[in-house]
Amino acid sequence: MKKPISAVCAFAMAATFTAAPAHAQEVNFGNNSSTWSNDGECDDPRFEGSGMAATLLDEDTMSDANDCRALYDAGRIRLLTRYVDFGDNSSQWANDGECDDPRFTGRGMAATLLDADRLRDATDCRGLYQSGAIQMRRAAGSWSFGDDSSQWANDGECDDPRFAGDGMASVLLEEDTMRDASDCRALYNAGRIRYKG
Repeated sequence: MKKPISAVCAFAMAATFTAAPAHAQEVNFGNNSSTWSNDGECDDPRFEGSGMAATLLDEDTMSDANDCRALYDAGRIRLLTRYVDFGDNSSQWANDGECDDPRFTGRGMAATLLDADRLRDATDCRGLYQSGAIQMRRAAGSWSFGDDSSQWANDGECDDPRFAGDGMASVLLEEDTMRDASDCRALYNAGRIRYKG
């Protein structure tokens, strides 16, 4: 049974996001100071999903970074809606059924994303996030798409083995790590692949 989240989470909520360049905004996973760190389950009560521990304690907020990051990247947990700042509806594309906020990725996203729409399409993005059609992106600074030096670059499939999803090539080689940037970036933005590390 989940324990109630106390006022300590109000501070954690404020610290959940950090400013990031381009189209990313990072989920702050915190550190590994929890007694339950590195046990394969996420103990941070800001998250939900199949990778969560059965018992959650307020004291583990932002204290199980490795487990929560790995499970988040694998798509097995996500940040609870109440910890996501969706902003307002001031975008000209608000309320059109697609999320235009470039901090997110997934099948519910608009085809063209502009940094000017960051935090400005709240209703669409909140609904799509709650339905699982979009998720928050990882921070741009936490990994790079690399370049297009692979012989398989620009063929419409991602050949970088750090990713997974239906947009991936059928044969993946370690030598293509960080060498198929354009394909992988486009497929990631479309929600057809995810970063797994």
